[in-house]
Amino acid sequence: MTKHRLTLTATERTDLLAKVQKGKAAAKLIQKAQVLLASDEAVERQSQTTIATTYHLSTRSIERIRKEFCEQGMALFEPKVRQPRSDKKITGEVEAHLIAIACSEPPAGESRWKLQAIADRLVELQVVETLSHTSVATVLKKMNSSPGGLKAGGRPLP
Repeated sequence: MTKHRLTLTATERTDLLAKVQKGKAAAKLIQKAQVLLASDEAVERQSQTTIATTYHLSTRSIERIRKEFCEQGMALFEPKVRQPRSDKKITGEVEAHLIAIACSEPPAGESRWKLQAIADRLVELQVVETLSHTSVATVLKKMNSSPGGLKAGGRPLP
């Protein structure tokens, strides 16, 4: 296991102390700041086991916090920005096709559309390459609809 040694600058130390003293940040962020302050070699560095015992963490967690700080710096305390998924199969166009199929007449010999039959029909029409019946169910649930023209509970739609 690689040891990450920290020597905080004066501004980093001031910022970390402010985070701990204000107490307005999330508890995990305050705990990270406390670990980093205790790990500072410019001042009196505590041992990894002492820090772990003091802040009720494992020694592995202490090492991970140090490593993250060495890689990210003070950006470690910035909120993480999540990237939206771009690989979603169900776009507005696919959703429109799906609803049109669900509202149309069911296949011959069936009293209503089955979820897998809707998914298979979308693949057959080459709207999507593959689609699961659970994805179909999710869209229909979002639209507050069901494949048989029935509301939840088995009542006919008005």
